[in-house]
Amino acid sequence: MNPLLLGLATFALVILVRLYARGGDRKHLPPGPPGVPILGNLPQVVGVPQLWHTFDKWRYEYGPLTYLNMVGKDVMVLNSKAAAMELLERRSATYSDRPRSIVAEYIGSRMAIPFARYGKSWQNMRRAAHAVLNARVSSQYHAVQAEEAIILAHGLLYDKSSTLLEKINGSASTVISVVYGKRSLSSEKKDQVTVDLDEDLHLPESDPLQSLCNIGHRFTSSLYPGAYLVEVLPILDYIPAAMARWKRNAQKDYGRISETFHKFYNDAVRNDQQRTSLCASLADSQLATALTNAEKAWVTGSISVAALETTSTTLSFFLYAMIQHPIVQEQAQKELDRVVGRLRCPNFTDMAHLPYMRAIVKEVLRWQPAIPLVVPRMAMEDDWYEGRFIPKGTAIILNLWSMNRDRDVYGPDVDLFRPERFLQESEKEGEYALRTEYENEDGHCSFGFGRRGCVGKYVADNALFIDMATILWALRIEPEAFKAAENPATQKPTKDLVNPIPDFQCRFIPRFTEAETILQHLKEDVLQGRNNED
Repeated sequence: MNPLLLGLATFALVILVRLYARGGDRKHLPPGPPGVPILGNLPQVVGVPQLWHTFDKWRYEYGPLTYLNMVGKDVMVLNSKAAAMELLERRSATYSDRPRSIVAEYIGSRMAIPFARYGKSWQNMRRAAHAVLNARVSSQYHAVQAEEAIILAHGLLYDKSSTLLEKINGSASTVISVVYGKRSLSSEKKDQVTVDLDEDLHLPESDPLQSLCNIGHRFTSSLYPGAYLVEVLPILDYIPAAMARWKRNAQKDYGRISETFHKFYNDAVRNDQQRTSLCASLADSQLATALTNAEKAWVTGSISVAALETTSTTLSFFLYAMIQHPIVQEQAQKELDRVVGRLRCPNFTDMAHLPYMRAIVKEVLRWQPAIPLVVPRMAMEDDWYEGRFIPKGTAIILNLWSMNRDRDVYGPDVDLFRPERFLQESEKEGEYALRTEYENEDGHCSFGFGRRGCVGKYVADNALFIDMATILWALRIEPEAFKAAENPATQKPTKDLVNPIPDFQCRFIPRFTEAETILQHLKEDVLQGRNNED
């Protein structure tokens, strides 16, 4: 019998069984869009780019918890922070697992913190990562983050050979240097590679950042709802690899990804004599003794992949926001001049005195989350929420896009970029202070919830702050002159969990004469210091 027909017949039987099993409880499932026989809502999801927009629309039709039937599989889209806090924070013991993803498992998700199933191995990896990335420890990475911010600002101003996208991708070295050591992976010679996720996974040795970026897209595209038929018809997994290209590619990619992660980790531990990197900290941490060397390599590799994608995407939207909102840029620069002056660069001791800059970081993360749809959770037991039934095994998709644009929380202008929503006027005219509720709160949902929340959120927040503050202190960001206002940038459709970066161009101009000199001297000092360490 044809495997596809057999799979459809099997799932038709599953649907019939589920209709009769727990029939009374299933009458209380959350509302959702009507589907079609057997396939359910699959046709409304497969092939749809940027699904978070579709899910956000359904939120206003069906409520904060939207039910989908994906060929007999229960799926619920979580669109509100209130529901996420209740289920994923207060009931985290029930919602910390991941639904099985067959393709991601072949690629290596069992070893990757963001994607691994809940269990002892994941708990050990998460505990070790938290030990070297928590709020208290994050300050030890301030020095390398400040150095990378200088390199980034200098590159934006002087690097004429790279495209804006290449410069932005290189900017993620701020976080990568924290993971693998002070000598940024981006300092090596780059060969630009065009990525086609339908073809072989490109891992160019000459461009480690590109390799990590491609690994990230390999995972996030494989986890996009409806990306692979085998996820809704698991019987197709029994097809031999010789007859299933997706399986051959996934098995091959696992070996290549693992080899890459091992090389980066071993090189970092061997070369980091100062023990300043996350790799070195993990190698020395007592909490990491339960991990094998392979797990340590995958912990640091998967963290770097996540950091690379989210940091470069967020900084891209930051630059885009600055050329679209010159008044916001000007207000931030006034604050920087008042607090920092023009004789030195910003540093982390300035953070408490730069509320407008902190609000910009929060607003970029709220306005355009790097990962609008989080990798799904799974209900480990039957549960109820506000009179609605959540069956055991239900995949829970977090729509952070919708949570970040909740009009009841952020006001009616949620689609606008407006840092002032996090601020209140200070006693001094023209100055601001963070609103009390945002002093110790993110102000957005982009770092996720519960035990599966972003383990590196404090390090990431610090990196974004010092990068953005250094750029705005030294540079004025302007759109390219050619009809920039008449032709606003557009986002390319994507079938990936990552928010697509707008297609835009901008130019960077020194804000004052001393900025060029200071940047040049500071970069020379950074490179000299790193050469001395070698």
